Amino acid sequence: MTKKRRNNGRNKHGRGRVKRVRCETSAAMVPKDKAIKRFVVRNIVDASALRDLTEASALEGYALPKMYRKVFYSVSAAIHSRIVRVRSSKDRKNREPPQRPFFRGGGGGPAFGGGGGGFRPGGGGGGFGSGGDAGFASDPTGTGFGPGPSDAGGFGGGFGF
Repeated sequence: MTKKRRNNGRNKHGRGRVKRVRCETSAAMVPKDKAIKRFVVRNIVDASALRDLTEASALEGYALPKMYRKVFYSVSAAIHSRIVRVRSSKDRKNREPPQRPFFRGGGGGPAFGGGGGGFRPGGGGGGFGSGGDAGFASDPTGTGFGPGPSDAGGFGGGFGF
């Protein structure tokens, strides 16, 4: 019989049984190796109250603590809440992690001419000033990252974001 996934939807290899965890949204018990796991880092204070707190704070440059949580989702709840997407059988064979989302302040990305190319071994990332797909001409290591910190090539540096 054909297999839908190489790992049968689990990450259990060699273990007979795995403890179960609670799904964040549906409260279903899901095997820990099958659950979709996300590590959520959030500010304790929302963005609107953050400015008020910094203005009223007596300490200059005080960094508010963050909230760190490891969140587990069942497969059906993760698909329903769009944490993961359904992929075609051809796309399921692609084991690379998805492209990271573009955040403000990072430079690069589609707004800076990068095209969102991402990391490509041996080639530039298409970042700002990296010369598109040509890579770095003075790359002594052949890794596609360019000369290093002394490079005045601008944003990008082979990463594409």
